[in-house]
Amino acid sequence: MDSTVYDFRLYAASQPDTPIDSVQVRRDLDSAGAVLRGIADEVTRGTIDIMELSQFIATVMPRCLHSGKFHEIFPIWERHGFHVTPVHFYQPIPDTQSLPQNLWDRPSELVGINMNESVQLDLLRNSFPKFRDEYEQFRTSSTGEPGRFHLSNDLFDGTDALVAYCMIRHFQQRLIIEVGSGFSSLLSAEAAAKNNNSALICIEPFPQDFLRRGFPQLRSLIEKKVEDIDLEFFSQLDSGDILFIDSSHTVKIGGDVNYLFLEVLPRLKPGVIVHIHDIFLPFDYRRDWVMDEFHFWSEQYLLQAFLSFNAEFEVLMCNSYLGLYYLEDLKSTFPNSPWWADTRIGVPRGGGSFWMRRRPREQTKSPKL
Repeated sequence: MDSTVYDFRLYAASQPDTPIDSVQVRRDLDSAGAVLRGIADEVTRGTIDIMELSQFIATVMPRCLHSGKFHEIFPIWERHGFHVTPVHFYQPIPDTQSLPQNLWDRPSELVGINMNESVQLDLLRNSFPKFRDEYEQFRTSSTGEPGRFHLSNDLFDGTDALVAYCMIRHFQQRLIIEVGSGFSSLLSAEAAAKNNNSALICIEPFPQDFLRRGFPQLRSLIEKKVEDIDLEFFSQLDSGDILFIDSSHTVKIGGDVNYLFLEVLPRLKPGVIVHIHDIFLPFDYRRDWVMDEFHFWSEQYLLQAFLSFNAEFEVLMCNSYLGLYYLEDLKSTFPNSPWWADTRIGVPRGGGSFWMRRRPREQTKSPKL
């Protein structure tokens, strides 16, 4: 191991030319690495305060970020499961400390999008109540039966689940292709079973056990990323069928959202219905998700751009929109939603499901502005 030797000598003030004593100190050139490895060991054992560690990392991180070897450092970090990039206006993650406080209270005017209020309200007031005897049977806690849906599950819940049940029952589709599967799959299966002639295909790269075990109405489980599935696969969806999307919610290079919006949706046949989850139009994403949980999702912005001045797709149901302007109608149709008891500020009780349809050919027309 390379090292450097230092000589230290002690002199009396009265005899500055004659050393009284001397000592040699050897410093290994790798001692800094040894210190860092020691710190890493202490971190692993949990003996270093996490906030002190964070301050230390913040102090030394610029050395890595601004190094000429950053192109070598980045893949090392990536292999360990994390990305570190500077706070910069070119980066997709916002500077959360500079976001305006009124961002969460400013509804978009949704320029160029016909929200189709008459259709939404007709479904909510006239069509969905026909299934009330069915959806009011949902339990609000686990039944103990594998593969059975229940409310209060914190995954696909409240008015999102109840509206989805009614949409499936009302439109009587032959096939549901679900991208991103879980509790919503159980809900879809229960509604499909009532239809008698509906089947479910789930696309989920990381399925839970109950999906692998299977359940009635589940025709097949495809354990792949949706962007790895050939576009021809989606041509089996016919008018009235449903493409149910609960994605990564992030617009990123080579990602699922880009593939779905830029390649799959434009190729759907007329009449195919599309569901997208965690959409809060006309508001932005939830404040607590951004500021407390650090979810920096962007799918909603692509959806809004996709629909602007788009005469090919029509809005069928936007739960958050109804929650803002027609909350009492939602409560009247779905009195059993557990969300009505949630009084937290900033939580959209209307939900986060968005439903749209590629217009049947005879209905294609320009959007009303």
